Amino acid sequence: MTNDNTRSKANAVFFSAIMVISMVAVGFAAAPAAAAVNSGSVTFNDQTSDDSTVDVEIDSFDGDSNVAVVVTYQDDGETIVAGVNDSTGLPSAVDTVSVELGNSTPGTHTAHLVDLDSAPSDVTGAEVGDNLGENDPSTIGSDTDTAYVAVDGQRTPSNNIAGDGSVVYQGEDDVVFRDNNYDEVNPSSLSGTSGAREGTPLQIPIPENEGTGTYDLNGPDDGDGGFTTTVVSPTITTAEVQLTENGNDIEQVGPDSAGQLKIFAEWNFGDAEGLAITVEDPSGADITNEVLLDDSNEVNGTDVLQYGENESNPEDASVGLDLEGEDAGEYTVIFEGNDEIDQGSVTQEYTVELTTEDELSIDVAEDSVTQGSNVDYTVSGGTDGQERLVAIDESDFADGVSDDQAADIFRNVDDVSESGYNNGSDNYAYAIIEIDGTTAVGSIETQYLDTGDATVEVYSNTTNTSSLDSDFLEDDVDLEVTEGELTLDSPTDEYTIGSEVDVNGTAEAADEVRLYALNNDNWELVEVNDQTNIDVDSDDTFEVEDATLSQGDGGGNDILSFEGQYQIGVIDAGDARNIEMSNGEINTSSWTSNDGTRATISVESGGLTAQFGTIDGQFATEDNTMTVNGTAEGQSNVVVAFVGERGDVDVTEVSVDNDGTFDEEDVSVSLSQGAASGHVISLGRDGTVGDGDLPNANSSDTVGIDELSSFISGLEDQSLTGNQVRDRIVSQTTEADATDDLMISTTFRVTEASVSLDSVYPEGAQADGINPVAAGETMVVEGTTNLQPDDNSIVLNVLNQNDNSVESASVDEWSNDGQFTLTIDTSDLETGTYTLEADSGDTTDSTDIEIVEERQTDDTGDDTGDDTGDDTGDDTGDDTGDDTGDDTGDDTGDDTGDDTGDDTGDDTGDDTGDDTGDDTADNGSSDGGSTDGSTPGFGALVALVALIAAALLATRRNN
Repeated sequence: MTNDNTRSKANAVFFSAIMVISMVAVGFAAAPAAAAVNSGSVTFNDQTSDDSTVDVEIDSFDGDSNVAVVVTYQDDGETIVAGVNDSTGLPSAVDTVSVELGNSTPGTHTAHLVDLDSAPSDVTGAEVGDNLGENDPSTIGSDTDTAYVAVDGQRTPSNNIAGDGSVVYQGEDDVVFRDNNYDEVNPSSLSGTSGAREGTPLQIPIPENEGTGTYDLNGPDDGDGGFTTTVVSPTITTAEVQLTENGNDIEQVGPDSAGQLKIFAEWNFGDAEGLAITVEDPSGADITNEVLLDDSNEVNGTDVLQYGENESNPEDASVGLDLEGEDAGEYTVIFEGNDEIDQGSVTQEYTVELTTEDELSIDVAEDSVTQGSNVDYTVSGGTDGQERLVAIDESDFADGVSDDQAADIFRNVDDVSESGYNNGSDNYAYAIIEIDGTTAVGSIETQYLDTGDATVEVYSNTTNTSSLDSDFLEDDVDLEVTEGELTLDSPTDEYTIGSEVDVNGTAEAADEVRLYALNNDNWELVEVNDQTNIDVDSDDTFEVEDATLSQGDGGGNDILSFEGQYQIGVIDAGDARNIEMSNGEINTSSWTSNDGTRATISVESGGLTAQFGTIDGQFATEDNTMTVNGTAEGQSNVVVAFVGERGDVDVTEVSVDNDGTFDEEDVSVSLSQGAASGHVISLGRDGTVGDGDLPNANSSDTVGIDELSSFISGLEDQSLTGNQVRDRIVSQTTEADATDDLMISTTFRVTEASVSLDSVYPEGAQADGINPVAAGETMVVEGTTNLQPDDNSIVLNVLNQNDNSVESASVDEWSNDGQFTLTIDTSDLETGTYTLEADSGDTTDSTDIEIVEERQTDDTGDDTGDDTGDDTGDDTGDDTGDDTGDDTGDDTGDDTGDDTGDDTGDDTGDDTGDDTGDDTADNGSSDGGSTDGSTPGFGALVALVALIAAALLATRRNN
């Protein structure tokens, strides 16, 4: 492979050298001696030139300074001078000369080294190009080397040539492709490189729906074959009418600005075509030449836009537009390619309405709004960039509004450039708005407007003035301001002192509200979690969670910390600030006139309940913790204290939930064995332990739950008995002077863990004690324990004679009486004796159980001699007790039928049990314990069947 490549490269170099030598030879062979500098020659470095300047290399120059470099090209057989170096003569040491191609086109060019001595005498320096042109420049081209100015990918609207790497557009129909040697490339030799167009030849004209993307000589194969082009969809990205002064696009314009417009466009095919502009009046007539302006703002401006025209930015194109003096109506500007790219998918239209005068109007987003809410207003009919004045007179302000508050009536948002309060000949709130297009938008804060109708005015003034002149009033609109509704949803009805509640409700008119409580004649502030004001959300609701109303520095907090029935309510915080008295309170008349809401609330002290998780009055030392739960409304925490017989204590603080309940599963119990007590203690309304004085407590601090816990814990170190510890706890809490503390207590016994098996019986046959169970029956096991449920489990194992477990079950739930029940399936157990063992992990109990083949059932005594109707006369008289000893086996067949007729029913009472003992030798065949079911209608039949059965049994016995 390497040898082949080397051979190919060598061949290429060889043939290239032959071609160059041949071209040079031809050039020199045809050169007239008088026109050329024979000792020198010129060449080009093949290049891509996008700035119309090329570098010409000069070889073997003999130093003749009276020469010039001239560059020419051919156009339809005519030699055209493209450029000449701008100096007179050349220095002897020159190697490269730059030539600016002032008159050129991409393609093949020729460089000439011209002897100026042989040229006309008036030809010098830069004039050589023009003078040679006058003297037929074709005569100078026969003796010089040929070189090329490569065609680059850049296109210009001045020609239809597209070079290598260029972009062409859907809809073009006269594109000529030329390679870097200026040789024409057949479009059909270019094919799509990928996608749906892969391998598809490029068409000329280029269809409007031609697939976009790359086409080259190799198509989908690697490489471009030396030439590539890209098809793009032509698009006009911007097409609009703008104000000349600021570049803002407009849709409507009044006579004041109608002569200060321009048509502006941006498009992606500017290297191929410009944009043709057409302007039509409201009737559809073409008035383009009458309304377009040139650079001097004179009519007859260009109707074809090119990039850079009238703009410093080469990406932009525009032309002036003057509609001043035209009739009112809608004018249409049409944008399309000025040559071939004018298909409907490209063409754009823009309409602008010319009004007869600059009429301003104002409107509000809502005719009626709640006081305190924001409302938008819109000014229409202006011209983009203009500023106008919007005002509300102070007669529409709410009572007591300050100058600073009045300055906030117009919000500085949206199109407002300035807002404030004018304190001059006329007092009014104002906003300066700037028209954006034809409209401007602003916003009004109605908190400081009086209820009723407020008038919003727009003036043609561009700045704030000391007085408002009605001559400049353009339009006005009335805005109805209504009082907003306030509601307090919580708290209402009842409140427990010290408890946490949610404060919530609605406030249509306010940004903030305040909570107050009424005592006597004045409303006093209730701080809510140390907040004076409560924020109102955008949906007109407010809420503060977990607020303790009886705590805070407000006068209302003090009111709600005592039992009683009160009024509670909310009011707009802004109104509250305006009407509160010097002491911060609000009298009832001011409260009512400012629409404060109210509700009745009943304040109560909280109670205390508690349950201790002892098991059947016991607590096992192995458990370590106990469940304690209950209610303590109005409290954040309670103290749980356990006291042992020897004065040992265990104290835990348990938190109370917002709903006033507490439930702690793992309260520590670490006491010695013996009698013990448990206590739950809560502080009362005052939040202070007992009378506020505890031994060893810091008197400067509130004596609360923490201090109570420390006090009880310290009692363990004083060598007290359990009773003494309990007495001291009670004396400092529930029995202290003026106390409102609460306590719930219980007693129990601390002992070792225990488990016992109490009863075993078959399911459905409940019985006390340990009873046998037939194989296949479900065995029910009942037992008791003093262990805590959930934290412990009891495993029941059935052990065989090898102490291997053959069946097992477990339980981890039982009630506070400690009783548990388990069931075991005995289907897989063989008959015999087993050990039943209950194991809690800390203690065990066991007992033997019997699994029998068939469990005996008790004789219920139903065979009470009620043989009364079933013998229906067959046994009368003769069978009255003589059957006692003679029936020992001889009864098998002799009784069969011989008794008939003589037994007339007299056997009713004499046979009551007399057969029971005398028939014992019959191995039970004639047991007197048989039950008489007295089946209605079947007595005789049953008796006959019984006699036959007896005979069969007797026969069997004899055999």
